[in-house]
Amino acid sequence: MEKNELIKQIDGNQVMDSRDVAKMIGKRHRDLMRDIRRYINDMATSAKLRALDFFIESTYEDAKGETRECYLLTKQGCEFVGNKLTGKKGTIFTATYVGLFNEYQKEHNQALEGRLLKDELTIRKGELEYHRDYLIQMERQNANNEVKNLISIADRMENRHDRNLILNEALNKSVMPVAQPLSLSATNVARQIGTTPYNVGKWGQILGLKAPRGERGRYGYWQGERYYYNEDALRIFLDHYDDIRDDEDY
Repeated sequence: MEKNELIKQIDGNQVMDSRDVAKMIGKRHRDLMRDIRRYINDMATSAKLRALDFFIESTYEDAKGETRECYLLTKQGCEFVGNKLTGKKGTIFTATYVGLFNEYQKEHNQALEGRLLKDELTIRKGELEYHRDYLIQMERQNANNEVKNLISIADRMENRHDRNLILNEALNKSVMPVAQPLSLSATNVARQIGTTPYNVGKWGQILGLKAPRGERGRYGYWQGERYYYNEDALRIFLDHYDDIRDDEDY
């Protein structure tokens, strides 16, 4: 068994199995179990001590498939057992379990930092993609609005030559295709409103903006497990800005 496999995370506690502890201190497991039960009974006489901070009852399945009792020892529990040992054996066990717990905590912290960094990068990438799409959308809309204005001007001109010049200018500016509506995730909408994606999802249901799961509707569509809102939906969200921001779940 690898060193880092000796430490387990159970209900928020870092623990070691009493079977592994027994091997480390050179004691039969049943004898260690007897000692732990005695420690627990002694702790019960003190209002300041809580046995669960040291020893957690558990079970395992033996080679015959039968359920057996064991204990999960927290770092305090290992320290307690270590203090009961004398001489070189106690020193070695104390140094070993302290090193194991510290190593596990270091690996756990590194993994947590890695997940946080990955999440931050994902969010940042989403923000950049959203702003990029938004700028493209605005550029296309501005170009198309300018084309419409030029065509409108040309329609009012009586001079054919001048009208053709304006229409040619409009043609040259219409190289950009008509933009498709933006697809906004709950996260994107939340940033526009200043709330949480959860609140956006909740109010998307309240305002009738979500299509049935897996379907496309007037205000958006499903892609896998994520729902994307269109600009019409965003306008409705903004119309209910105060209600959404004042929601008690926010």
